[in-house]
Amino acid sequence: MNRMNPRRSFARAFSLVELIIVIAIILILIALITPAVVPLLRASNVNQSAAMLMDELNLAHQTALTQNRDVEVRFYQVASKSDPNDLQFRAFRSFLPNPLNAAAAQPLSEIRYLPEPAIISSNAQYSTLLDYGSIGGQRAGLMKGQETLPGNTDPTTYISFLFRSTGGTNLTPVDPPDGRWFLTLYLENAPKNAATGIPDNYFTALVEPVTGRIRTFRP
Repeated sequence: MNRMNPRRSFARAFSLVELIIVIAIILILIALITPAVVPLLRASNVNQSAAMLMDELNLAHQTALTQNRDVEVRFYQVASKSDPNDLQFRAFRSFLPNPLNAAAAQPLSEIRYLPEPAIISSNAQYSTLLDYGSIGGQRAGLMKGQETLPGNTDPTTYISFLFRSTGGTNLTPVDPPDGRWFLTLYLENAPKNAATGIPDNYFTALVEPVTGRIRTFRP
């Protein structure tokens, strides 16, 4: 008959001290890794938002050329999911305008909402394409209106411009630097550079008013 060996060893559980040491090591590693991970996550969010914006602008521009008709791009000022009073430009979509009835414009795309906390700056210094009516006629072409978005009961303010069927835009050319038409996108909660007033990690899309060409800039 086989007998159990009294010297057979059994798995031993962790002691409380060992668990505390392991947890402490994990916390130290998290503290060391976090400063490197946060900028990467912010850069990823900016990249994703920039890609969404460029996709919409390119769609509108190409549709205007291929269908030989004007395309309107609207930028919506919507509230944050966490703060209804925090109104920022965080959504956009394109339309095929109806020249006989402005209210009957045909949506070219679904509304695209930037992943929070990404926003398009409403400051004219960083986004002249949202600078409606503030330069006294020197800069013209922007349109402003209201639209009730799906799921909302109150109308939402938007600012828009047109890509023309010729490939250009309805924006008035003005000599640089005042004549540049652009949008700047960044994360609302990211630390701002004291010298520039915006975070160091941002994305700018420039639209040439005559040719409709879209260029990008990253620091």
